[in-house]
Amino acid sequence: MIIFVINNEQLKKILFVINPKAGVKARINIAESINKWLDGKALAEFLYWENASFDISKAVTEKIKKENFDAVVAVGGDGTVNNVARALINTNIPFGILPLGSGNGLARHLKISMNLQKAINVIIDGNAKLIDYCTINNVQFFCTSGVGFDAHIGQLFANSIKRGFKTYTKIVFSEFKKYKAEKYKIIADGKEINTEAFLITIANANQYGNNAFISPLSNISDGLMDVVILKPFNLIYSPLIVSRLFLKKMHNSKFVQTFKAKNVIIYRDEQKPIHFDGEPYIMGKELIFKIFRNSLKAIIPKKYVFL
Repeated sequence: MIIFVINNEQLKKILFVINPKAGVKARINIAESINKWLDGKALAEFLYWENASFDISKAVTEKIKKENFDAVVAVGGDGTVNNVARALINTNIPFGILPLGSGNGLARHLKISMNLQKAINVIIDGNAKLIDYCTINNVQFFCTSGVGFDAHIGQLFANSIKRGFKTYTKIVFSEFKKYKAEKYKIIADGKEINTEAFLITIANANQYGNNAFISPLSNISDGLMDVVILKPFNLIYSPLIVSRLFLKKMHNSKFVQTFKAKNVIIYRDEQKPIHFDGEPYIMGKELIFKIFRNSLKAIIPKKYVFL
């Protein structure tokens, strides 16, 4: 485990990358609040992610090449975190999070407070620790990725007019009885597994977000992905499975198979939705997962050591 101590003297200039559409606060209020909470302890510069067509990762990359920053902070949800973090891989620039999304999976895994003022204090006074990232078909993710029911729900949610946790929950319940488990072939570090699954999650972090712990034993700096296979189950077990998800006991379910691996390939019958870091995409029959150890320097609370 590698810990880098960050003090106020080092954090002189911070780039805050703001997604104006994340959360419920207007961006001007967020910027004003950030300056207020920094209280002169650091100089804040702001970069706004105006729309989906704007390549924020490229913008951050260009920004950090032209200017020196002591930290770069994503202000938004898991999608914002993913896009900003990509630009900081192997740069040695500390990466912070001000969580404004609905799930905030990486922030929650790293024990960053959902209270923005407390999260700012972590940026100022926290430590930086090297963490892993993963790829699915060469696309980076930092929390989770996978196929099956959760990817199906993610696709429907992305296409829905209404947003928020309530809408997401309604979609889950409406689709739960309809969804059929599918057959997959998994190659994990050379070992072949043929299985039928309701969903398969490749986890770097321990949760999807919202404290839904799909992989409670995941360590984000061990150089290993956790593969979680949820097998088909009778609907009468649904409440028990959901409760395990939020009680950090998913790995104890008789319907769940888990193991760790450095390289994973998932084969399926056709092109379908996948998800990574809360975002749904359509990908092909072959899904190649890899992990890259100690490649992103994440700012975490001083008291938090074990990841």
